[in-house]
Amino acid sequence: MSDKFFRFADIEFGNSPTNENIVGVFRFEQGRQNRQGPYHIVVAEIDSALYAYEQLLDTINSTVEQSRTLMAGMALDPFARFEKIIERVNEAITVFQEKEPTPINWDRLNIFIMECSGDQLCLSGHGKLMNLFLKKQGNEYQTFDLCGSLEQPAVTDPNKVFASLICGDMHAGDIFFIGTNNFERTKDKLRIKERFSELPMVSAATEVKRDLEKENILDDFVALSISLNEDDAPNFVDRKPKKQAEESLNNLKKSEDDVRQTLAPSISPLKGHKQESETSAKPRIPSPVASLQKTWQKVLHKITTRRIKATPASENALRGLHAGRGSFFTTQRKVMMGIAVVVLILLVVAFSSWQRSKRIAAEQAAWEQSFAEVTDLRNRAENDLLYAKDTQASTKITEAEQIISSLDMGTDDRKTRIESLQSEFEQLKNRLRKIVAVSGIAELYSLPVVAQDGMLTAPIMTEEKAYIVDNENRKIVIITLASREKSEINLPDPAGKIIGGSLGDKSVVFMDDKGKFYGVTVADNDFTPLNSFANTSSTNDFLLYNKRAYVLDGVAGQIYRLGATSAGFSGPSTYFEENNDLAKGAVSLAIDSNVYIARSNGTITKFLSGEQEAFGLGTVDPALRSISAIWTDTEDSRLIVTDPAEKRLLIFDKNGLLTAQLTSNEFGTLRDVSSRLNAKQALVVSDNRLLLVPLP
Repeated sequence: MSDKFFRFADIEFGNSPTNENIVGVFRFEQGRQNRQGPYHIVVAEIDSALYAYEQLLDTINSTVEQSRTLMAGMALDPFARFEKIIERVNEAITVFQEKEPTPINWDRLNIFIMECSGDQLCLSGHGKLMNLFLKKQGNEYQTFDLCGSLEQPAVTDPNKVFASLICGDMHAGDIFFIGTNNFERTKDKLRIKERFSELPMVSAATEVKRDLEKENILDDFVALSISLNEDDAPNFVDRKPKKQAEESLNNLKKSEDDVRQTLAPSISPLKGHKQESETSAKPRIPSPVASLQKTWQKVLHKITTRRIKATPASENALRGLHAGRGSFFTTQRKVMMGIAVVVLILLVVAFSSWQRSKRIAAEQAAWEQSFAEVTDLRNRAENDLLYAKDTQASTKITEAEQIISSLDMGTDDRKTRIESLQSEFEQLKNRLRKIVAVSGIAELYSLPVVAQDGMLTAPIMTEEKAYIVDNENRKIVIITLASREKSEINLPDPAGKIIGGSLGDKSVVFMDDKGKFYGVTVADNDFTPLNSFANTSSTNDFLLYNKRAYVLDGVAGQIYRLGATSAGFSGPSTYFEENNDLAKGAVSLAIDSNVYIARSNGTITKFLSGEQEAFGLGTVDPALRSISAIWTDTEDSRLIVTDPAEKRLLIFDKNGLLTAQLTSNEFGTLRDVSSRLNAKQALVVSDNRLLLVPLP
């Protein structure tokens, strides 16, 4: 009668220069006496080297091994037994996740569990592994993707990671090959299907491994091949010799006991003999406790086995001397008891020391695991920043900082390592905040420190010149950028305080708080008073765009438009049909066909043809709480903003995303800003200083 049995062949080849993955094949079997199984196999490929994933794999392996042992004596068919094992594995994973602080990324796990029993193969898994099921039909083999037949949900349920299982018959000659996913890339070159179809399975596995060594591929490969075979050898085994040997041994032991009873019926066996045999059956205790326990047992043995050799004559003599009525605490016994006490104390100290060392080692392992997790988060956040994934990077940095705050810094080594990591995260946060420390700032003009704040207004920048109004000394200052030479134009007596200025086609136009316009030609600095516009409740900013003047009235919440004429500007029209609440409290405006209105509370609103457009500023750290001025140009991609509260210059793109946060010790309270199309510099009014600031 022929029996069917399973045969296995492993392939292991480790040649990866880094330890970034966890791979392995784990096989659990009853022994060679039962070749029909059940065998249980776990094949794993995990795309991470974190300690948490090693613990998870250990949990799965130990649960499989324990479950198969518990169910070994149960009368269950393979499908029912395998279903219970998978259920216990899912329960163990759920308990593991409740205790494990590190979150598990299930997309990184590829783990399959199998059972081979009789002529059946059962399979359950998570993820994907390279596999080939070679079904023998005559002299040909048909190929199937057995793992692909296993239904898996699109989103992993952490409480039921192994969501489904399949179980079916194997026939003699069928072969199942399963291994790491790198075999998928090399299966044609390694001729996996051809070799396992044509050669004995062990020979095929050996040739595949030899080719891996020959190709010297820098990766770790593991695989397992399973085949079902027929065995025509007879099952009869003559067990008579074994039975006769057992009977002979039993008779010999009985004879030995009879002789012992006959030769020495009155002599009791030494107590130490029994104690020694009992002690030898106990499990060994790790050093140093083992050596101290051994010493303690020797002392007890010496005390308890010290007896007078008994003879009939000596027993009569002892009865006559009233033996046994003397003091129990002899000098020798006192010495032995003292030694015993000392040994006991040493045992307690050694055990406490061992327990403390074990506790410290466990705590250090947990600390190292948390530190490795923080390092991993740092690397991933840095990668996110590289690809402009600011939100993901911010989330990882926050998560890492929470873990760092829980790490102990009780030793100098830990403190140094944590401080180094904190410094690296601070650099990542600065990159996330887009902080740029500006250098090379030049001061073009300034007022004495005793001057009233806010006396420098209306900075304007051309390719060759910079303009600034000195309201303290009532003059317009013109600075040649190349030579730093200065020229001045005095304001006429009727002029009020200049509140804004803008560059036109051929001249620079300024406006005072009385609504009066003044023009200065760019070519020869010719100064010309223009007409007035005094129909506003307040004048907060002024700008020229497309041959029109735009006057911002932040009190009324309105913008007035004035057309250009030979005398200056024509009568006004309103930009909004009615006064707009979003323009109330506005301090500055900028135009590039859209109109941007900035309010002092740190908000910017965008309008087109008088209607509000969808717009908002992205995340800024620290948060933007105040704005004093904004600037942009028609074809310029930047929106430049001055933040007086945080003493910084912010650069956004036209979608509102922060691209740079400029800081400098030269910055005070920033009042105004101006630049020109795609220029790498900006004019910034800081306190009563006019600064030429390089832009990134």
